[in-house]
Amino acid sequence: MLRVPDKVTNVGLVLVTANRGLCGAYNTFIMKMAKRRIEALNAQGIVPKLIIVGKKALAGLKTRLADVEKNYTETFFGMPDSINAAKSSEIGDAIRNLFLSGEVDKVEILYAKFYNLIKNEPTIRTLLPLSPTGFDDPNDETFRMTSEDGRLKVEKEKVPAAKARNIESDVIFDQPPEVILNSMLPLYLNSQLLSILFDAQASELSSRMTAMKAATDNAKELKKKLTMIYNKKRQAGITAEISEICAGAMALDEKGDKTSGPALGIFDNSDTVGADFMKELEDGSIPDTPEDPQGPDDRPVIDPYAN
Repeated sequence: MLRVPDKVTNVGLVLVTANRGLCGAYNTFIMKMAKRRIEALNAQGIVPKLIIVGKKALAGLKTRLADVEKNYTETFFGMPDSINAAKSSEIGDAIRNLFLSGEVDKVEILYAKFYNLIKNEPTIRTLLPLSPTGFDDPNDETFRMTSEDGRLKVEKEKVPAAKARNIESDVIFDQPPEVILNSMLPLYLNSQLLSILFDAQASELSSRMTAMKAATDNAKELKKKLTMIYNKKRQAGITAEISEICAGAMALDEKGDKTSGPALGIFDNSDTVGADFMKELEDGSIPDTPEDPQGPDDRPVIDPYAN
């Protein structure tokens, strides 16, 4: 894992994305970064071998990365909902086997580095070998997505490699140093992967939280506007109906039968109807009760108690 090749001819690239969407431009930025990195490697005559972590990167092979030269190793890992050491060890074993088998001379990983809840940046780090190779001058490349004049662009910067420290020669080891080192290197690689997975998941969750908050705010604003439009439409409809009713009532008043007396309005209550009836009864508007057509009864009245 410390082997430094004389010349880098094969590169492995690990892409870490999310399994789901609805997290803003999180997955998009990573795939754009991956395309730029693969294009840079293709320009040097290198076709990278890809290891995929996350379903969105797997889907991106057929979309954003369709027109670049790449070699998918058919090694896929789903982004776990719960990050643990077992998952990082599983991914680390696949990366280590790819490197130790000699298929690649260098392994890079592309993920979103977490800074805070509103900031995360796509980043490329060298995983293997665990020492500078000279291929990247000998620094890692970090890419940042920025905007200028309303357009997105990617800025690249170099991160200096850490300087090696000398170990005092009088240290006594319980086991040979080579055995201890060979045991520690996989643990170190797995710990680096665990930290990267935590960063990626934190970046995904923060991006999803920001995107969902923006969507909620937009939905509330849209609801407010639609409610106002609905109320205006409803008010206009009610006004039109009232106007039609009033126009119809006025037309009926002008065209109605005068001999039949005034028609009772639909808004007249029982008190008004009773008052109008008594008024018409007093002024004689209502005709008297008709007499019996057979005339008055002239038959004598018989008293049943008379002697």
